[in-house]
Amino acid sequence: MTWKKIALAGCSDPRRAEEQQSLQELIRILESMDLGVVCGKCVWGGTAEEKAAELTGFFADPDMDYIFDITGGDLANEVLGLLDYEIIRSSRAVFAGYSDLTVVLNAILAKTGRETVNWQIRNLIYEHAAEEQAYFREKILTDELNPADLAVRFVRGTAMRGIVAGGNIRCLLKLAGTSYFPDMDGKILLLESMSGGPARMKTSLVQLQQMGVFDRVSGILLGTFTQMDRDGLKPGMAEMLAELLPEHVPLALTPYIGHGKDARAIVIGRMADLEA
Repeated sequence: MTWKKIALAGCSDPRRAEEQQSLQELIRILESMDLGVVCGKCVWGGTAEEKAAELTGFFADPDMDYIFDITGGDLANEVLGLLDYEIIRSSRAVFAGYSDLTVVLNAILAKTGRETVNWQIRNLIYEHAAEEQAYFREKILTDELNPADLAVRFVRGTAMRGIVAGGNIRCLLKLAGTSYFPDMDGKILLLESMSGGPARMKTSLVQLQQMGVFDRVSGILLGTFTQMDRDGLKPGMAEMLAELLPEHVPLALTPYIGHGKDARAIVIGRMADLEA
């Protein structure tokens, strides 16, 4: 693996002060992989303007290979109107994040057509650390991400093909009605969530239906829904979607996209062929 430069960014809620030790452990692991690591000041907080300027600066760095956002929560959409999308369009750096960073992943797709990566680099220090570190080295840093690694299981249809868009369902819907919501024509719509029971999930699905999204996509890929799965809440996502999707739209599941500490990555903005 050739030397690469990466940045740790913060566009959403700041990390807590007591997490400094775990962040240092993450940096140690990354540097042990012969990676040059730059940690942004805004991972600990900042104004919307400061966060957007720092992220744009990372994209403007001609030596930057990857930008991994290590925050999450609610605030990432405040940077969207402050980013320089022309700099992002011409940058060689790849942006990665998940959950609330769904808004940035899809805004970059909508504004520039560029690919981003749905994945959280903090998984390198959690309970599946060894597995995730190997996956990071062998798949993410080499851009060898393969949808076959997601162990997709079809519950309707046998195949879907399209450019992937979406991510966390709550955060994706923060983009509704804005210029940052991606064109869903022919897309594979990825959906996952950490919190929320059937009522919250159903109302989000109904909003997507009322927006006409389900009539336009080529398929839907469901990741994990942490609270729903953990508590065995019913009806499940596939069951609710079966009532709302047009009959011709295929539906598939993967246990490897979402908030699980063993999660794998998927490229937002890249064509994917999924088969049973």
